[in-house]
Amino acid sequence: MTDRDVTIEELGELLSSSGGVRIEVDELTAATTFDELGLDSLALLGVITSIERDRGVALPTEAQEARSVRDFLTVLNDALRKER
Repeated sequence: MTDRDVTIEELGELLSSSGGVRIEVDELTAATTFDELGLDSLALLGVITSIERDRGVALPTEAQEARSVRDFLTVLNDALRKER
């Protein structure tokens, strides 16, 4: 991964690879909830761990509490911007 913000498409790929849920990236929107995707808190933790490892950043606890793609991307990209 690079230093730029994570996009919805990139998050969809991460959710598929690290969250254990197959995501159709072209159907993913900012309003999509993790419940709609069948992604539970344990799967989200796997995604968070992968991002932290790949990006070298510790995400705040708000990342674990995010319930939608929009909420998660906001927390994630805010944390990444602070690390730059």
